[in-house]
Amino acid sequence: MKIKYIAAATAFFATICLNVAALGSKTTTLYDTVDKEKMGHWVDSVYNQMSLDERIGQLFMPIVSGDNTESNKNTIKNLITSQYIGGLLFSKGSPQNQAELTNYAQQVAKTPLMISLDGEWGLSMRLDNTTQFPRNMMLGAIQNDSLLYYYGLEVARQCRQIGVQVNFAPALDVNSNPNNPVIGNRSFGEDPDRVAQLGVMYSKGLEAGGVMAVAKHFPGHGDTSTDSHKTLPTITHDKDRLDDFEIKPFRKYIDAGLSGMMIGHLNIPALDPKRQPSSLSEPITTKLLQNDLGFSGLIFTDGLQMKGVSGEDNYCVRALLAGNDVLLGPVNTAKEFNAVKKAIVDTLLTESQIEVKCKKVLAYKYILGLNHVTTIEASGLIQSLNNANAEWINRNLHRDAMTLIKDDDKIVPLKGLDKRKIAAISIGASVDNTFHNILKMYGDVTCFNVSDSDALLQLKKILEPYNTIIVSVHTTRTNFSTAIQNVMQGKETVLAFFLNPYRIAAYASAVKNADGVLLAYEDTDLAQNYAAQAIFGGNAITGKAPVTVKGVFKEGKGINTKKIRLSYTVPEDVGIATSRLDGIETIVQEGIKAQAFPGCQILIAKDGEVIYNKSFGSFEYDGKQKVTNTDLYDLASMTKATATVPAVMKLYDDAKLKLNTAISNYVSALKGTEKSDITVRDALLHESRLPAFIPYYMNAIDEDSYEGKLFNRTQTSLYSAQFDANTWARTDYRFKPSMVSQTPKAGFLPLAEGLYINETYSDTIISEIAKSKLSKRKQYVYSCLNFMLLKEVVEKISKEDLNTFVQENFFSKLGATTTTYNPLTKFDKQRIVPTEKDDFLRKQLLQGYVHDEGAAFMGGISGNAGLFSDANDIAKLYQMWLNMGTYGGEEYLSPKTCQLFLQAKSGISRRGLGFDKPETTTGKSSPTALSAPAGTYGHTGFTGTCFWVDPDNNLIYIFLSNRVNDKRTHNAISTLNIRTRIQEEIYSAMKKGTVSQETNITNTNTNDKQKTDAE
Repeated sequence: MKIKYIAAATAFFATICLNVAALGSKTTTLYDTVDKEKMGHWVDSVYNQMSLDERIGQLFMPIVSGDNTESNKNTIKNLITSQYIGGLLFSKGSPQNQAELTNYAQQVAKTPLMISLDGEWGLSMRLDNTTQFPRNMMLGAIQNDSLLYYYGLEVARQCRQIGVQVNFAPALDVNSNPNNPVIGNRSFGEDPDRVAQLGVMYSKGLEAGGVMAVAKHFPGHGDTSTDSHKTLPTITHDKDRLDDFEIKPFRKYIDAGLSGMMIGHLNIPALDPKRQPSSLSEPITTKLLQNDLGFSGLIFTDGLQMKGVSGEDNYCVRALLAGNDVLLGPVNTAKEFNAVKKAIVDTLLTESQIEVKCKKVLAYKYILGLNHVTTIEASGLIQSLNNANAEWINRNLHRDAMTLIKDDDKIVPLKGLDKRKIAAISIGASVDNTFHNILKMYGDVTCFNVSDSDALLQLKKILEPYNTIIVSVHTTRTNFSTAIQNVMQGKETVLAFFLNPYRIAAYASAVKNADGVLLAYEDTDLAQNYAAQAIFGGNAITGKAPVTVKGVFKEGKGINTKKIRLSYTVPEDVGIATSRLDGIETIVQEGIKAQAFPGCQILIAKDGEVIYNKSFGSFEYDGKQKVTNTDLYDLASMTKATATVPAVMKLYDDAKLKLNTAISNYVSALKGTEKSDITVRDALLHESRLPAFIPYYMNAIDEDSYEGKLFNRTQTSLYSAQFDANTWARTDYRFKPSMVSQTPKAGFLPLAEGLYINETYSDTIISEIAKSKLSKRKQYVYSCLNFMLLKEVVEKISKEDLNTFVQENFFSKLGATTTTYNPLTKFDKQRIVPTEKDDFLRKQLLQGYVHDEGAAFMGGISGNAGLFSDANDIAKLYQMWLNMGTYGGEEYLSPKTCQLFLQAKSGISRRGLGFDKPETTTGKSSPTALSAPAGTYGHTGFTGTCFWVDPDNNLIYIFLSNRVNDKRTHNAISTLNIRTRIQEEIYSAMKKGTVSQETNITNTNTNDKQKTDAE
């Protein structure tokens, strides 16, 4: 039965205040924030209804199992009803089980229970399926102390959600002993000031979130060589050393007004000449901690089942006499409860001592909100605990902890990717590890995994072609230093250690001979993720080593680097809530269901950070092969702006091409024709007067192979191949043997699987363009022919094919490994998303061969189409433009050239120099979302693709799909406005208004419906 809270007549809190003043103590911030009168009434009303046994019970906090079983519930019930315990500490378990056990225990308890957590690195220290935050040693490398505050705030949120009011954290032990068997990476480091600074910031975050912080293990467990779980460690330092070093972080913690303290089990002769645990020492727990340092908060013993104290006689009574308030985890709660009762009878303890401690416990229960106990909602608990904010905080902690301890030749971040052949070797990691996967997002990296030194040495021959190697160590099972030195000879080498820093002492020689060395501290997915990003400059490196490793590096060592490439993170990093982008997936699934496309990739980057990079659906509607982020799509007309335009920009930047130069200067077929005056600028703006289309393939078809017409407006048995929505074609024709071969031979290029086109046919197409009829007046007419001619210009000036030119000048240097023409020369077919089942020309499902007929008959390389890529790699080019010509620490184009090409706009259309732009004229359709600023530039593609770069918002949006699968007549991507609606979702997410305001934004733009002139 629950107690009734009644007004009390005692003057307890006046007495408490007098006691605090007499001791010279400082009240805690948590204590100062509450209404003292209301708290006093609640505490006294509860206390006055308690028996002496119940008051004694409030000082006990046993440790119980986290198993949600009837047996365990009975154990908990017995502790509550027989020993009247004041709180519980659950051992390992699951959040759901602990929530349900907590609900049960609070229901049984007459007085609300104080639930605690031993969570030095958050809930994951004890509970599965929870956010795995870094341990303190890793956090000790972070220079942005504010992150620790937000980390504490997030841990507090999670604690409150599972009904926890007290967290036994942080450990303020200064780990000055590398051989410490129990503290180690639980410490923030060896500098007492840094330990204090980080620990206090974390604790302030906890308490701001309504959870009591409990600093441990007072007066400091950092310089011990034994484990208090197993024995009683002795610290032999004198009082001055202890005061300046071990005690210093605790003093600063107390001065900061924090509320909880845990007393360790340590023998410290300089503070107490008796050989007894500090947890049982009145000189340490009362005189030093409370009288000298002025601590007035709640004092907990360390776990009393630990061997450092459990062998002591009458340890619970002695702990209370020493000055502790809460007895944590005694071996036998019932026995120790009776021992305290006996001590009162024997006058070793007085009832007034119990009263002070009990009321202090009750006061903090009130402060922590236990005057109103609420039921924990167990459903959806895992998702709520591991929310987007937790992910964001965790990522920031990992990012800022990365520490570069060696970079003699400034190898990190890696630059000059086109000159590097990179291999990455992971020692002791899984084959498909995060470190390697993230490395490959930045460039062409060949990955190897080994588990022993022999396997590593066997790679030496294989590694001969590589000039750069990245070796990551993920295991402490054996020492690989000698083998590492052997394979790194003659190569630039970066070492990455996913180990406790002290373990790196065994690799001193390898570190000495390496060019770059990165400390990543822990072998977790996020540590691997951010280490890989750091090596390539996706993020700046700012961490400093929290400890000294003799012969390798000193505490405080850390070389700062700058961010030079895209990073991969979550939307919160740029001020957008992840949930605000949920609408994107809804739109995508609508499109897949309506068969607008079978699958897609979507990438969003803002402020140089990729905040959304997801794949949906499948290669085809059969669902057999799911799309991944590394699969390649046919970019279609995105090729114009992604290959041809940068090539023209480069030639312009190098003063090898002028925009007003006539194309006929480079394409002789145009000389002497009415097209001789068409300029490069005209072609880029689609103002050349050229027709929108010519049938590129007609000269390859043998006209004598069929009778009648090739196309028909209706489907018949003869005209069975659908060409477009209104046209059907016959298939009984033959190609000219001189133009198309069914077997590979010299002078022929791949056209499709089992088909090869004569390499001279590209000249035929250019000749047909030269013969085409110009419109009578200069106007905007979107035409692929313009970019076919520009391709010829680029190749004439550069003396190499367009693919080679853009690879050498852009894609290889950018690390855009998937961005290429004719992808089957580099990639397995299974990585390339198929486009159309072409029943008319190539009579097969096109997979790895360009969909556009003009580009196909040009041998796969054309200025209008032919480029393939994944979204991640082309984002690098677009980010280079946002950076006004630089990326990866290298300049590709001058800012002046970028400004001209990216900002110029036609005087008669919405078009830019090779780019499409938003339509700003009222009443005309636009290819972009309504919210896209006028300065946005990009392009769409016939296969169902688009990219848009918004310099006003430092934003990149990429959408890749194969909407033409299995037929180009699939047009739902346009009728449903898929691409523009997704883009509008991005702008909606960036708005600062309320959620309700955002959801009221309705995109009524129907501009995606008329795209044939833009694709």
